Amino acid sequence: MALDPETIRSILATDCGSTTTKAILIEQRGDGYRLVVRGEAPTTVEAPFEDVTRGVLNAVREVEELAGRKILDGDRIVTPQSGDEGVDLYVSTSSAGGGLQMMVSGLVLQMTGESAQRAALGAGAIVMDVIALNDGRRPHEKIRRLRQLRPDMILLSGGTDGGDVQARRRDGRDRSRAADPKARLGAGYELPVIYAGNTRRGRAMVQRAPRRRAPRSAWCRNLRPDARAREPEARARRDPRAVHGARDGARARATRSS
Repeated sequence: MALDPETIRSILATDCGSTTTKAILIEQRGDGYRLVVRGEAPTTVEAPFEDVTRGVLNAVREVEELAGRKILDGDRIVTPQSGDEGVDLYVSTSSAGGGLQMMVSGLVLQMTGESAQRAALGAGAIVMDVIALNDGRRPHEKIRRLRQLRPDMILLSGGTDGGDVQARRRDGRDRSRAADPKARLGAGYELPVIYAGNTRRGRAMVQRAPRRRAPRSAWCRNLRPDARAREPEARARRDPRAVHGARDGARARATRSS
């Protein structure tokens, strides 16, 4: 549920840096907001802790002490604010470990692959590689690449709404399971896989995925839901050069019409 900005009395914000985690408490004072106190603690993203929340909680505890108010209930941030306890809003950012590193995948490199890459970059991620059916690599080369890079997250895209889903399954979920990638940070970290492809059939596919050895998965809206992109994708799976031909043809038609 979205918060009404008019009702926010206090904000707790944390930033997890590579070495230091900072926490600040902002409160409504009069007709504006003021930074009340600031706390910090060492970042705990690496060994021996390998849990960034430890550093966040330590920084918040320092804020509690300086502000003289209760914010934590054990390891949980109390929200919304009740009396002088808790905060109405908690936000956090992180650049610990060098930023979020993502592997993205699409059916066609020049279409859904590029869309997935733009989505990841727009979210502030570092794109380690883009994998697609027509990227010129054999299945075992893609699996080896996924094992070597050890991304923090995988984004799967491809398949227009109501369109192809089998190729996405073969080239996405099955490859991830075969590679069994290990997390870059945290030995027990379960690598998340975000599915942003065919919403009608693809979501059901993700839900039915066997949980044994399968990475944690979630889904969001299709990056390219337009059915007009379906035929170029289907042709490209048969012949990777087709997508170049389709693009050149479109440019030629645009030139003639102008």
